[in-house]
Amino acid sequence: MAHWDVEKLPRPTRDEARLKADIDEWGYCLIEAAYTPAEIASFKARLAEQALGERNHGHHKRSLVQDPAGINQWMVMLINKGEMFRRHVHHPLVNAVARHVLGAEYVLSEISSHITRPGAQLLSLHTDQWWLPTPVMPGAPYVKAGDVSRSNVRLGPPTKSTTPINPPLCINAMCMVTDFTEENGATRLVPGSHLSGVQPDPSVPHPSPSIAAAAPAGTVVIWDGRLWHAAGANRSNDERFGLVTMYGGPQMRTLQNFTLGTKQEVLDGASPELLKLLGFKVWLSYGQTGETIEGGFAKHAKDLIGELKP
Repeated sequence: MAHWDVEKLPRPTRDEARLKADIDEWGYCLIEAAYTPAEIASFKARLAEQALGERNHGHHKRSLVQDPAGINQWMVMLINKGEMFRRHVHHPLVNAVARHVLGAEYVLSEISSHITRPGAQLLSLHTDQWWLPTPVMPGAPYVKAGDVSRSNVRLGPPTKSTTPINPPLCINAMCMVTDFTEENGATRLVPGSHLSGVQPDPSVPHPSPSIAAAAPAGTVVIWDGRLWHAAGANRSNDERFGLVTMYGGPQMRTLQNFTLGTKQEVLDGASPELLKLLGFKVWLSYGQTGETIEGGFAKHAKDLIGELKP
């Protein structure tokens, strides 16, 4: 049985205070008309072109565990695949929510696109920070950080915990490049589950009730890294395009390795703000590569000293 009043759930808005209050209370918020129809049309055209090119060249990514038929398509490292995507990571309202949840310092963890095609099945509920060990009392047994896997996380109900839980270490912002509807598999969310301190049962059909993040193209839905969510089943005749950006705390490892994988021509034209998001800004000495940190940014290997002789 649902543990929320549907009339009180977040609605699309451009009010920054409301967005922050929604993600605090419910674990997600929706930015109304984050992009214009023309901007969304440009996103869709570029993503469709890239998707076809990656398929034709055999570069398309599939998850054979969650998508054995290879129906869907994931395009990763969009930082290298168009100037519009590099601008996208700076959306002011998304960044305002990121600062609210994560603090003044954060990095980009992922920029990808998910294309969910007709026939795609409902996926398992999960969280985006399942890898964070669960708090325990002093001296109690615990799962060691390097041993965490999806098979040894603590499961439980989506209701608010009465004991301490981990804070959010990441947020996910999904730009709806097409309309998101119940029929085409809009992302399923379990409101309030970010405060449960546990992970969801991965069974399909879902044992817990959820809602669809249904809204028009141009909307951005942002969720707390602890919120239970899943891709829905696409029962329509159309593809559903989502543009995903994940942001995380500066001390956590990113989902995509931007410091290694970003094209040099992108870095050559990158602003300090973009370089910071990509992880090149040193944070309290973490992320450094050399003895001298000029301007707070890590040096490339070609600019570092190697073996020396007197």
